[in-house]
Amino acid sequence: MPAQGLFITGTDTGVGKTVVTAAILAYSRLQGRKTGVMKPIETGVDSECSSPANSDALFLMECGGIEDALAEVCPVRLKPAASPYQAALIENHSLQPETILSAYRTLSEKYDWMLVEGVGGVRVPITQDYGVMDLMRDLGLPAVVVVRYSLGTLNHTLMTLDTLKQNGILVRGVVFNQTEPYAMDAIEQDQPRLIEELSGVKVLGEFPCIDNLNTQSFSPEKLKELEASVDFSGLTQQ
Repeated sequence: MPAQGLFITGTDTGVGKTVVTAAILAYSRLQGRKTGVMKPIETGVDSECSSPANSDALFLMECGGIEDALAEVCPVRLKPAASPYQAALIENHSLQPETILSAYRTLSEKYDWMLVEGVGGVRVPITQDYGVMDLMRDLGLPAVVVVRYSLGTLNHTLMTLDTLKQNGILVRGVVFNQTEPYAMDAIEQDQPRLIEELSGVKVLGEFPCIDNLNTQSFSPEKLKELEASVDFSGLTQQ
């Protein structure tokens, strides 16, 4: 698996992993780096009527101008909106981790740098005895952890970082993402400082809530605006 890159994970589902992945992807490709993307597993999507509006994989592909086959970018797509293991049980489908690893090997041979967006958090099960943590270890990519600002994020973030450390996975940094368009209070605004203080892990970005999010939200002009609060150079270093 020759390509370098990042595995973008999070403390939970819905924290904004796709937003962060799309921004890093667009920035990296804007810098001229040959960058690929992968969403190994996607649940809650109907393969017969999916589009960038309801499919993270298709959203990422359009944001990055990716022309790879969808089956390579997202080899596992399941309709039930559940963890991969539970969704597979509902569909009576047997998930094979090697399917994901094989697709990654194929993609990584085409690119110098790969971005892989996880599903849910680091302990989400893919099969009965194989989870996201195992996938991260097998791919060997450093992690970026996407987190919320809201109350409870200290516990969720510190547990996630501890779990990654205990499993020998290098963490490049933490990225905060504001999921709702409201004025944060002083407690929420102080979360990034506290995470750095308590974990020793660098916060590499604070994403504001992006109004009317779409595949044009990461244009060069928009990325320039994000540079005020996101350390893209730290996120895209080799």
